[in-house]
Amino acid sequence: MGARKAVLNAIDGDWMAEQALRLVEIPSVTGDEADVCVCFEEQLADLGLAVDAREVTPGRRNLYAAIRGTHDGPTLLLNGHLDTIPIGDCTPVRREGDRIYGRGSTDMKGGVAAMLGAAKALRDAGVRLKGDLLVTGVVGHEEPEAEKDGPLALVADVNSGRLGCDRILIVEGGDELWVMSMGSMVFTITLTSERGGTHTNYVPFPENPIRHVGDLIRRITDRQRELDAGDVHPLAGPERIDLGIVQAGDYFNRTPGRCVLTGTRRWLPGKTMSSILIELESMAEPIARAGEMKLDVDMALQREPFETSRDDPAVQAAAEAHREVVGADVRYVGRRLVGDANIYMNETGVPTFYYGPSNETAHSDGEWVSVARIEAAARVYALMAMNYCGVVD
Repeated sequence: MGARKAVLNAIDGDWMAEQALRLVEIPSVTGDEADVCVCFEEQLADLGLAVDAREVTPGRRNLYAAIRGTHDGPTLLLNGHLDTIPIGDCTPVRREGDRIYGRGSTDMKGGVAAMLGAAKALRDAGVRLKGDLLVTGVVGHEEPEAEKDGPLALVADVNSGRLGCDRILIVEGGDELWVMSMGSMVFTITLTSERGGTHTNYVPFPENPIRHVGDLIRRITDRQRELDAGDVHPLAGPERIDLGIVQAGDYFNRTPGRCVLTGTRRWLPGKTMSSILIELESMAEPIARAGEMKLDVDMALQREPFETSRDDPAVQAAAEAHREVVGADVRYVGRRLVGDANIYMNETGVPTFYYGPSNETAHSDGEWVSVARIEAAARVYALMAMNYCGVVD
């Protein structure tokens, strides 16, 4: 118990607030992370950690550091992303009392600062872990244009052995254990009329491609009812199919030559993106055939689902740490939205989950993070590392 008390006493909220503010003050929109990479590398080096800088593209680097153990326990990898969405009209960077404001404060530089604070507390308390604790930051998370190049580079490094680990904790989200996400894809259904655009006066409305688009929308509505009545995940609820864009026609009295429907499909563990693509094709095919139209179904931004058991030893190590810090049992959550855990777990096989200081204001123009919650998260990370990696007496 002496080591645990020493670690908790070594957690330095003001120091972490300074580190978070340093990171938030540096604009780091996806693709332009070079400056924040320099800062994070300095922060790791200031803790006395050797830094492995893994270039993703020129100037953009994943950064890996380790608190080495005695190799008698499992290795825990803490991970955060260093990039943000565009700054836009986000509130100016500043600290006011308990809050740090600015783009990236909650998503997710506050979590990165908590990760640094946990490493510092373990070092300052003189704790010797049995397993290694890896502290890592990646680029290329937020904007689709990066095609997840930073997370995928980390995947390659885990698979090659450059980063050996047994569990991955992403320091994002709220102070809860996010252990499951559905799979997700953006789908595009294209119906192309063989007759092309024709004056509506010469086409009976039942043959108008727009009418068949209506039939397809009705079928999608029915499919959601089927999903609502089907398998319901206890943490994330039923699967979803949604439409966001419907495009058809170019003139008020011409039938459309092409109709395009774009939406999202989210599915539970146990299914795969290939089976979902077949499902979408089978839904749309009879309607395309009835309208004598060519059918194409494409997918983009696809991610398979992930789920890590609540009974997993690392999850339980985090739950016990939360209970010790907060004085209450942790809440387990699942999401329909996807993140890097969908990539890490499916591409490496390493069980992955999330626990962070906050997520409530992510991507908002009033983005901020609580210093007190950064401090609490750092306490949980440090104790979790002790619980999971083990401590040398």
